[in-house]
Amino acid sequence: MVTTKTQKKIAAKDLETDTTTVEQLTYYRILAPLEVKSLLSHLNSDEKKSIALDFKKLKNENLEPLRHTFIEGVDKQQTRSTETSENKESTHYKVDLVNMQKEAFNLFEEMIHVYGIPDDGIRLPVKRAKSDELNEVVYMNSESTLVTYQIIETEKGFKVVIEDSLTLNFDRRKKSGLFHLQKVKSLGSYMKCLQLINYYIQRNKFPFQSLQLSGGTLNLKGHREEIEEEIESYKGLIDICTQIGISEDYIFDDKEDLPSLFNTIIDIFKNKQYSLLNIRQEKLKKTKIINIGLSNYVKLALVYSDGCFLNLYSEEALKIMDRPSSITDVASNHSQDNIEPVILPDNQGSYDHKVSIFASRKIEEMVKDTNFDFDIVKLSFADEHHDIQADLTITSSLEYIDFYDKSHDESYLEFALDLNQRYLAKYPQDDIAKVNIYLIKLKQGHELSEDEQNDLYNIQARAEMNNEQTICFACEVLLKNKVKAKRIFATLTGEEKEEIIEFPIYRFYQNLE
Repeated sequence: MVTTKTQKKIAAKDLETDTTTVEQLTYYRILAPLEVKSLLSHLNSDEKKSIALDFKKLKNENLEPLRHTFIEGVDKQQTRSTETSENKESTHYKVDLVNMQKEAFNLFEEMIHVYGIPDDGIRLPVKRAKSDELNEVVYMNSESTLVTYQIIETEKGFKVVIEDSLTLNFDRRKKSGLFHLQKVKSLGSYMKCLQLINYYIQRNKFPFQSLQLSGGTLNLKGHREEIEEEIESYKGLIDICTQIGISEDYIFDDKEDLPSLFNTIIDIFKNKQYSLLNIRQEKLKKTKIINIGLSNYVKLALVYSDGCFLNLYSEEALKIMDRPSSITDVASNHSQDNIEPVILPDNQGSYDHKVSIFASRKIEEMVKDTNFDFDIVKLSFADEHHDIQADLTITSSLEYIDFYDKSHDESYLEFALDLNQRYLAKYPQDDIAKVNIYLIKLKQGHELSEDEQNDLYNIQARAEMNNEQTICFACEVLLKNKVKAKRIFATLTGEEKEEIIEFPIYRFYQNLE
């Protein structure tokens, strides 16, 4: 029985009456709290007054297993736990298949209950879901691993696609199955698949709790040594890739020649065959930032220091680059022959202040690096690595505002705002920082307050006294006076026009109505 404070109804469908037999037919549906919560949520979201439910025919007269399943579900999904799960994040999840009976269970029709497991280890009911796509924490070699898999019904049976890489095809009639391991898509997913295969070889089953797959028909015992060698090989490759910043989750391009790429990574960064980089050895005697194209699809920004390469987008690299030294950039592409290194502008040597190693690097180019990590870029502008009063602070912030216009990723805009606010805290009278802050606020959808508008009029008055027409133009744009801004722009010199056209304020001006 379902009770609710709403006036909506939960109706049953597919109930049948068989007039040709005296036998009484019994139908059921287990309505545990997560199920009821989901149904009511569906009613509320669709603004319906009723909803139809499918009921299952009881194939035997024994209600006892169903009673135990229902009581167990209600016990796991107490109101207190369900409410707690809405306000508490979980690090791992576990799934329970509901009413798993050999005779009646259908993997593609039944529901599952998902339970979150926060750091305190308490199971919290999260949701009900179909069992066609699952995330499950499995335990292999005393370690927990989150595995994603999808279950797809086929004409002859079903297939399980694990980590989008390992496919298990099962034939219901023959009660047999086949493995198919695809080419590497990401190193992390491929390693999980190798470990799952190895687990199966050793135990003749998989470690899944919600998907029981086992049986001697999937015979891979003759491949155990080969699989274990493959696992060790990929562990070494993952370690090297982590060092240079290629994440386990990085998805390689479908057109990538992976054997060639992986061999190159091992040769250069493990065996230190630096001659493959086409960089003269004398260039590798000091700490340097080096851009390396390993293939048409993998481009890395690295630091060469103390005889080895490190990921430029790492905390270790930030500490190395903080050392007082002569630092230069070298561009290299190992895949092309006889390329002379290109010396790029010095990042730190010519500045009075300590500055971020990324301050003079264009964000539009950095995001093309396979090992790009925006969190490290932001960290490089922290006080530990960057003097906020450096002139490059404002210059860099304009790069991030500009890139927001192209990417529409608000994290770049928020970072630009932070840079300008920190700079303004050091120099409260700086009008450029104020203009940038007001521009960012408008881009974020905020309206300027009366005080902020008055501040712009004051900035404009000071700019007129100093004959700084570009600032006057910016103020009129921020006040959304497009006609006045157009008149000021017409009075600018050719050089001033060329300069301001490159700034984000000009694009904002163009979009004014």
